[in-house]
Amino acid sequence: MTRLRNRWSSSSLMGNSFSFIIPFFIALIVLVIAIRYIFSGTPTENHTWSFMTVMPSQDQSEIYIYMSGDSKKRIDSTMKMYTTDSKLAVSKGEAEADFENISSKVFVDKWGELKYEWVVDGKQTISLENADILINSSTGDMNVKLKNFSVIPNTDSVIILSQNTIASNIYVLKGSALVEDYSKKSESTNVGVGQQLTIMKNDLSNNTLQFASKIEPLSDYIKTTDLFIKHDGDSLLSSITALNGTGTDATQTSVSWSLVPKNAKTGISITSPEDESTVDSSQVNIEGKLLNPDITKVTINDKEALIDKEQKSFIYKGFPLMDSSNNIVYKAYDSDGGIIAKGIFTVYTSQKTGKEDTSKKPSVTTYPISDKDFRIISPTENPYKTTDDVVRIDGLVNKGVVKYITINDFRLSKFPQLGTTWYYFANKDYGTMNDGINLYTIKYYGENDNLLFTNLFTIVKEKKAETVSPSTTDTTNTGTTATGSSKEG
Repeated sequence: MTRLRNRWSSSSLMGNSFSFIIPFFIALIVLVIAIRYIFSGTPTENHTWSFMTVMPSQDQSEIYIYMSGDSKKRIDSTMKMYTTDSKLAVSKGEAEADFENISSKVFVDKWGELKYEWVVDGKQTISLENADILINSSTGDMNVKLKNFSVIPNTDSVIILSQNTIASNIYVLKGSALVEDYSKKSESTNVGVGQQLTIMKNDLSNNTLQFASKIEPLSDYIKTTDLFIKHDGDSLLSSITALNGTGTDATQTSVSWSLVPKNAKTGISITSPEDESTVDSSQVNIEGKLLNPDITKVTINDKEALIDKEQKSFIYKGFPLMDSSNNIVYKAYDSDGGIIAKGIFTVYTSQKTGKEDTSKKPSVTTYPISDKDFRIISPTENPYKTTDDVVRIDGLVNKGVVKYITINDFRLSKFPQLGTTWYYFANKDYGTMNDGINLYTIKYYGENDNLLFTNLFTIVKEKKAETVSPSTTDTTNTGTTATGSSKEG
């Protein structure tokens, strides 16, 4: 009996051991198979279009990929961007992006921000969050989301897209593009070459809005942008078909100057050297194109350039580069001496060859360099806290000193040369002020475009308190009602 009990106990113990070991081995086998499936690479999983390749398109470019939150990496050569990355941001110059297995390219201008969304409905999809991009679409395999509509560029098309806080814009330089209304996904509008479409945030509240009714001829503004000039938008438009009337009635005509209305205030484009480019010499030839037949004179830093009306071009030979960083001002005039267009671009020189001429006396700067001579007189606090959506900044300088002023690289057009007072509106509706901390770099330039002084001004924009509902108002309150608001609100 004892033997029997011992044998039963032994077989019971063995049975319990097997009942434990068998599930363990099964789990181990499943784990090994899962690991091999993930890491062996034998499954034919489709990784096509799983990333976007980003690279600088200019030597001076400064671009970043934000991984998550504030974590970012500067891109000096090429880098893959995935949908898990937060955004691509360009601080300086221009970035180029392309995709696996398709030939379409995206060029992101300075201040541009976009996100890679992955492949949606068989199309490479990105979201433009801020500033300007140019898309060269070869096979119509892209989709771009803006805040107010989405865009599908058609085959063999070149378009510029722009996004700010309130407006989404498309400018078609070649081919065409389909624009889709988010609120009416079944409807799409075709925007053709030489046309543009702008949809404001407020437009979307109109349920009867038809996108087609907002299509207009290409504006003169886009022809002055860096993307248009750098990518030779003028030559893209040179084969445009001029439309007579509306609808599909069209006749091909010789375009030439007719691309630009005779009285349009377009201007010129600088083709060489590029803005923010670097040369190794102490002088450079400045060349450009005339975009308006009314132009009779072009000046470079107030010195006249040679104009070729037949070739619609101009050149200034041997422009001297006096400093390592040279701000060059160009102006275009009509026959009456009126300014048709003006602008500024920067050329750097490395001065690698030759020795410095020590026989020349160093120049002496006699301009004041004190805060007292470059004052911000309103608002008086810095930083300035407010809940207002519009803030006017007023300043004061000494007479006969300052040639022009820029705020965050925007040149103040209403400041009179060598004047004394200036002002600037920080406006939430225009995207020049947002909720939170807003930084404004104010630069003062003098003779020969020398930088004289820099002010930093901060506006802390706080959100307005929510209006109290009338239903919650104390009926015994005989003062101001809950629905009342200040004039600033």
